[in-house]
Amino acid sequence: MQPIYFSKAGKFMLNKYVDGRPVRSALTSYFRNGVVQSITPNITINGTPIGDGNSLWNAAQPDTSIEGTVAIQLGFMPPELYAYFMGDEIEEVASAPFPIIDEEILVPDEAPFEVTLANTPLADSLILVDIHGKPWEKAEADVTTGKYKLTGGKLEFNEEDAGKALFVTYDFQATNVTKFGLPKTPKRESYQVIISGEATGEDETLYNTALILDKAKVMGSINPPAQGGEPQPITITFTILKPRGNNRAVDYMATPLK
Repeated sequence: MQPIYFSKAGKFMLNKYVDGRPVRSALTSYFRNGVVQSITPNITINGTPIGDGNSLWNAAQPDTSIEGTVAIQLGFMPPELYAYFMGDEIEEVASAPFPIIDEEILVPDEAPFEVTLANTPLADSLILVDIHGKPWEKAEADVTTGKYKLTGGKLEFNEEDAGKALFVTYDFQATNVTKFGLPKTPKRESYQVIISGEATGEDETLYNTALILDKAKVMGSINPPAQGGEPQPITITFTILKPRGNNRAVDYMATPLK
């Protein structure tokens, strides 16, 4: 086969190992992983030198181990994929308490001195502070300065507090909530990893390519993207494990694109 270069990052699919073999099914396979930015395989062969006491050169350096990884950089964080690696499952619930932290509000300059929050707080969950972090009390009867009254999702203030900036934290009952995370005792499986891509030859022939890792596991840091103003990619690293039977640990294939 002629030399090639890869013209696309490629896509990947994971087949979970069940009872010692990879199983391809709707329940054990995952391939909807969003935007793939790059896929980088790496193979390292390690050896131990055998010194020769009568020479400055080593007599031999037999191979002692092979290490292989494939780093996949994604533009988005697929929640299902993160849960898949963590040994967790995505849970869709109709409703659940949800936190709102440091919502900024401004008491109107004119009556009515009321502010409607973005959500309706759950009972006894609201905390309100001023710009100095000083907490305000909930009024039991009349609303005096430095106090507030909460009715549903509406806050009422005294006219003496007009124009003041305040900050509230509370929980509300959210709907259509997706839950996933890191279990206390995660059960993380190994996977067969199948990577598809496209390449171009010296004579501009186009090829479909495939790279198959017989058995691999996600190791090292498994981090969601950093939360901030600029979108950040995430990188997932698969460590290649000993293959089954006479299978290749890594299998490459290419076929001309028709």
